Amino acid sequence: MLVLIWFVVCIIFAFVQLILGSSGHALEVFAVLTAIALFIIHKLKGKIRIQK
Repeated sequence: MLVLIWFVVCIIFAFVQLILGSSGHALEVFAVLTAIALFIIHKLKGKIRIQK
């Protein structure tokens, strides 16, 4: 699971860096997108565990 989280965070970082570059809001956008992704992973992990 940790590898999945690391992979998702790296993809989000690359995407934000590509789009916003060194903009002042890049870190804020990265933080928000990472929080949303981690929330979604957490919810999916809960659903997968219930179905087993």
